[in-house]
Amino acid sequence: MKLSVALCSLFAALASASWVTVPPTLSEDLGSNCQHRINRRQENSTGGWPYGPLRTKGRDIVNSRDEVVTWAGVNWPMSGETMIPEGLEWKSAEDILDDIVSVGFNVIRMGYAIQMIDEIYKRGGQDVPLEVAMIMALGYENGTKVTSDIIAKNPAWTRDTTRFEIWSHVTDLAAERGVYVHPDVHVGKAQWCCSHTDGNAWFDDVNFDAARWRRGLAHVASWAAQHPNVASMSLRNELRQSWNLTTLEYNWTTLVGNMSAGADAIFAANPDLLITWSGMQFGQDLSALTAGRNLLTAPCYKCDAVRDAARREPVFFDPDKHPWADKLVWELHLYGMSEDLDTGTCEAIEAGLYRNGFNALGVDAPAGCAEAECAAAARRTPVIMSEFGNAQDATLYNSTVQTCIRAFTERHGVGWMMWSLAGSYRVRSGAQGVDDTWGLTTADWSGWRDPGTVEGFWKPWVRNMNLTGGSG
Repeated sequence: MKLSVALCSLFAALASASWVTVPPTLSEDLGSNCQHRINRRQENSTGGWPYGPLRTKGRDIVNSRDEVVTWAGVNWPMSGETMIPEGLEWKSAEDILDDIVSVGFNVIRMGYAIQMIDEIYKRGGQDVPLEVAMIMALGYENGTKVTSDIIAKNPAWTRDTTRFEIWSHVTDLAAERGVYVHPDVHVGKAQWCCSHTDGNAWFDDVNFDAARWRRGLAHVASWAAQHPNVASMSLRNELRQSWNLTTLEYNWTTLVGNMSAGADAIFAANPDLLITWSGMQFGQDLSALTAGRNLLTAPCYKCDAVRDAARREPVFFDPDKHPWADKLVWELHLYGMSEDLDTGTCEAIEAGLYRNGFNALGVDAPAGCAEAECAAAARRTPVIMSEFGNAQDATLYNSTVQTCIRAFTERHGVGWMMWSLAGSYRVRSGAQGVDDTWGLTTADWSGWRDPGTVEGFWKPWVRNMNLTGGSG
């Protein structure tokens, strides 16, 4: 990436973001070039799939032909220390994508680190080459070896191919297969996620500089304009209370202020993109926002109290007051190891899903809902389940969480992305070459970890979603 591209993405965000009082100015030539990039829409999508830009219409995502778009897909991590998609040393990008398509998946959520953009700015606008990225993360010996393995499997690349060039190539290959790519800000500092102590938990945590986060969002949003199948992007993955800094005001008002500013940054850089907004407590809770509650007094797990809330005027979040109102999509996560949610029965799970944000679909409250805690939504808005997971083996069939999520998404037409594709990681929590039994692939990415559950669980689930808005 050239410096001018980096500056354009930053200028685009700052020029009309609500959190900047005076827009910046650039030289006439650079400003003209930036305006061209800002105004450029995904024009090559108008004649065919994906029929963008996408927008929201009540509880649905729709394309430019007013057809409902439904997603069912997979997470492909790239937020580890190398900041390059996992598995490419084992298999070509084409073959990995063919595997994804063979299941029927039509979207890939690709988690990235804001550090990836920070390093471009630190390098004067130059992106990090493949071999440099590998050596910095893995050391010289293994870094050069893995680089050679990646190039052998992907001969279109060289040691000097950069991170964003690789991501662009993968994204273009996905487009050829009719697959959406959804960039997800997984972390600030590249590392395994997520905990209360990793420094990536909350706005202005030790590894989560909020200004650099907004800059990174704008950069990726501008990059997305080159790729019609990047029709959406997330604001932030699994927000949670920081145990490193105790003065950060973990509550609904801080969430809304920062996430609105992040949405401003995306919309200013690329107004075509859908913007997915995650909730509190590891992405589990959007209840105050979907139910339209007073942000000063609405309950949430481990939130910092607003002590003078009773003496203040109520504060509410109204998406329709923002220019990105028809781009907003809520996203939620759920895992069986939740700190606070009851995942012991499907009745309890469905009640929690409704209460924490899926009420925005306008569906009836489930049987397990106590009337007082399961308020109807203030506004109909699309909601997706962008992360959930389990070991990839026969326990999928008797997992209460997995089978309940499956039934809920099939019944209500809820889009989803399972965690995850990666059967191994180059580096994770300080160790190299880490196997992951929650990944769909084997450790060497040569096939499915459990072909039986791919055929008997995942493929039928995808078929039952009756996916729409695809390449056909």
